[in-house]
Amino acid sequence: MTRMKTLEREVALSALRFDAAVAEVGDEQRDLRRLARALSPKLLIGVGLAAGVLMIVLPRHLRGSTLIGLGKFALTRVLPLFAAGDDDA
Repeated sequence: MTRMKTLEREVALSALRFDAAVAEVGDEQRDLRRLARALSPKLLIGVGLAAGVLMIVLPRHLRGSTLIGLGKFALTRVLPLFAAGDDDA
């Protein structure tokens, strides 16, 4: 195979991978929008206040890791519970 054909094939494969990644991002965006609709404004205000208190109370070197851990917990455990409750209603 010539060098040009090899490069064309690599570009085509890269384009397919890119299209798959864009489609995956679109799926994640739809999931996040669905989860965001399940949350009440009062809950969002409460989470914001709690995060603000943590930012004030925690020492600087613990803030980032604590907030990241709480965010991961919320995304994996709490949000699916709200989304499941919204689907039942």
